[in-house]
Amino acid sequence: MVSNVAWYATSQRKQMPVTATDVYGDTLARVCGDDVDLDPVERGLIHLKRQKVISGRRLVTLLARHQREIRPE
Repeated sequence: MVSNVAWYATSQRKQMPVTATDVYGDTLARVCGDDVDLDPVERGLIHLKRQKVISGRRLVTLLARHQREIRPE
């Protein structure tokens, strides 16, 4: 079953390319010893924000909802 957040991200029909900023951020996090690995839905939501499809407030709301969906406690 596809989560609501995943459905929203894919319903926008936006391409989610990996940018130089993404590579830089991943490299910097790895060098600092952080283990940050975004899943495709999280990357998609960030891309939608960069494309100004969603607001910053909506991004935070959707990321929080996605985290609750994939990591229920």
